[in-house]
This record gives sequence, C-alpha cells and structure tokens, in this order.
Amino acid sequence: MSKILIKNGNLVTPQENIKADILIGDAKIEKIESKIDAPNAEIYDASGKLIFPGFIDAHTHMGIPIRHTFSADNFESGSMAALHGGVTTIIDFTVQDKGESLLKSIERRRKLADEKISVDYALHCNVTDLNEHTVNEIPEVIKQGIISFKAFTAYKEAGMQLDDEQILDLLWHVNIAGGMVMFHAENGGLISFLTKKFIQHGKTDAQFHPNSRPPEAEIEAVWRLITLNQSINCPIYFVHLTTAEAVQIIAAARERNQYVYAETCPQYLFFNKNDYKKNNGHRLIAAPPFRNPDDNIFLWQALQQGMINVVGTDHCPFTIQQKEMGQRRFDLTPNGIPGVETLFYLLYSEGVKKERLSLQRLVSLIAEEPARLFGLYPQKGTLIKGADADLVMVDPDTKWKISVDKMHSDIDWTPYDGLEINGKIKSVVLRGKWLLKDGKVVTENLKQGQFVPAPV
Repeated sequence: MSKILIKNGNLVTPQENIKADILIGDAKIEKIESKIDAPNAEIYDASGKLIFPGFIDAHTHMGIPIRHTFSADNFESGSMAALHGGVTTIIDFTVQDKGESLLKSIERRRKLADEKISVDYALHCNVTDLNEHTVNEIPEVIKQGIISFKAFTAYKEAGMQLDDEQILDLLWHVNIAGGMVMFHAENGGLISFLTKKFIQHGKTDAQFHPNSRPPEAEIEAVWRLITLNQSINCPIYFVHLTTAEAVQIIAAARERNQYVYAETCPQYLFFNKNDYKKNNGHRLIAAPPFRNPDDNIFLWQALQQGMINVVGTDHCPFTIQQKEMGQRRFDLTPNGIPGVETLFYLLYSEGVKKERLSLQRLVSLIAEEPARLFGLYPQKGTLIKGADADLVMVDPDTKWKISVDKMHSDIDWTPYDGLEINGKIKSVVLRGKWLLKDGKVVTENLKQGQFVPAPV
C-alpha cells in the first residue's frame, strides 16, 4: 500500500485543534507533525478542511426483524450510508433466536456482514434467551472480542424482556468476565398496560405513541437497574436515553462511584412529542418516543457538560411502505428511523454551529468515547501515531440541504428532509484507503470492511 501524506489540515481532537500534516502507511497513522516531507507519498492538500478521526456509530441495527418485516438497510447499503456520513466503524447487534447460543448468534450475524460491508464493524451481543448455557458462554464471547451484552426491560411479547433476577444473573456473570451490560431501559409492564388501554379506547394514532411509553417508563427502569447493580457494580451503559430525569439519576450514580454510562441519539435532541401530531407523524415512531421540548434542551446541555458519554443513532430505517404496514397505528408500525448518515451533520450543524456543543465534545462523543467504552481505543477513535488511519475531512463552510435523493440508505424518506446543514464531508479514509475522495466514491475500496475485536 502506498503512503498518503495529508497536508495543511486542521486536526480536531477531544483536547484541541491543531494544524498539522499526517503521514499514512500500512493502514496506520505513521506520523503527525507540523510539517512532514515524504517524497514518495501521495500528497493530498487539506487546506481549509477540518480533519477528524473516523466516526463511530455505537448503535446501529442493520437488517433486523421487527414487526413482521426487516429494517431497510442491510450491512451493504447501511455501510454506504455510514461512509457518506464519515462513520468508519459501526457497532451493530447480534439477534439471538429462542434456544440459540450466544456464539451461534454471533456467527450468524458476522456472516451477514463479512465481504459485504464497506466500513469496519464491531458487535454488541444481544441476550434475550438467558439460561445456564448462555451465561456460561459469556467468557468465550469476550474472548472473541465482544465485550458488551445488551438486555431489555421491555418487549416481553417478543420474548426479549428479562426479569430482575435474570438481570442480576447477567450482571454478575458479565462483571466476573470483565464485560459491560447495555440496557434498553423502559418498564415493560407499564408500557404493556398503557398500550392495551389505548387500544381498547381506539386511541391508536401516532400522537398516542408517547403516551403509551411515558417518561416514567424510562425513569423507573434506569433507577431500578442502577439500584439492582449497586451490590455488583458491573459497568452498565444505557442506550438511547430521552429524559432529563434519567440522565440525572445516572449522574448521581457516578457520584457514588458506580460505573454507569449514558447514550442519547440525534432524534432525541431534534424532535419532541408534538411531532407525532404532524402529517405522517407515524413515520417518526421509534422506541423510546420523543419527549418534551425541555428534554431536548437538557440533553444538549448534558452532552456538553459530559453527563452523556456517547451519541449513537439507533439507525433502524424503514421505507414508507413498511411504515404504512401498521395502518398508522402506533402499536403496529415498525419502530425506527434512519440516522447513521446524518449523525455528524446534525451534531455539527445543530450543535457546534449553534454553540450548543464544542468541536472537542463532538469528536469525543462520536469517536474517542465510544472507542474507549467498547474496547476499540486506541486502534479506533483517535488521531495518534499507530492508530488505524481512519480519517474524515470536512469543508466547514459548505451549505446544503438534506433530502432523500442525497441519502445513501435504502430508504425513500428522511425525517430531516429540508434541513439546512453547515459543513460537508469531502473525503473519508479507512485504514489508509480512500472510501470517499473529494466527494467521489472510490469503488475499488468498497466491501473491504473488517470485524474489529476488542483486545482480550
């Protein structure tokens, strides 16, 4: 592989912005200095560009089964969307069938990604059928480089919900093995009860979706899980948080020296529950639902203050036809919206440019912190000597509007249609190879993404 010398860029790290050259060779960053001479290298002039480490979307769902259909993006199309959003590593999830071993679920999932995916990937291990055999597999799963195990406190009807004793058992075994447990934290009993009542009274339009999964469902589950974990103190990570109260409960747990980490998603910064009342509001149905405008404001502040560690997207798109399968009923419509391609753009344009977020926090939230938490650092998520040469080059001054015809997912709509964006990704490098160069896809480098195990 020939060397690449990227000159005159403005490097963005969680600590500072620096103007420097970057020399890439053998898929790694070889050198970062104020001025580098490399006569035999390909020279790329990045003057005026911001250079970030490749972004990490720590929460995606490519081609998973939901409500008698599958999310619209598989690993091939979803990774095309990712690379156009500067995401060079996704962390997706296994799908454990009833009676299936955890190791078999990993093997099945990897077969769907390998030789089809154009960015690198890691996996979280879903645990939906917990028994003596599966808990005994946990150390072997970690040996394979997967250190995070996801559990659900909802979706009993789908066979995914664990009870408190099962959760304690999982926390115990994962903690001994040196891993982390992730939680979809909503009170499943409360959601089931309210959903049945709304259906009985014929209140099934999208506007009732947030009422069927109220903030209290998240708040109670977060508090309960942290309480259950106090005697074990396994590292735990809450996905897609939506409420100020849940984030505050987590912050209080950290003050007690518990290892608790928080994630939110762009949709919970951008939309609120009133959006479900709009025309085609059913397309926005996701779980958890959008909350109050005050929660949007708090979440932005929590990102900047470090109360939230990671922004993932929960990328789980469905086409218009798939959304219509549910007859516009909140209880039948597939839950999920697209997000991997717009992750950086929303945080940069709506966050940095509107002074809600610093550049340093942005790169921390979608590069360094997910890499650290999920065992990928310093291979991923950073611009230092020896790291994988994953780079994203951004023109900070280009203005454009999001529209579905400019997206690269297998979707025919986007919730951000018409939003004006400041900043445009121009080039993307993955392990020293161009994926996107000056806005053009380098086709010969596609479908070469690799599984990235956490070191054991």
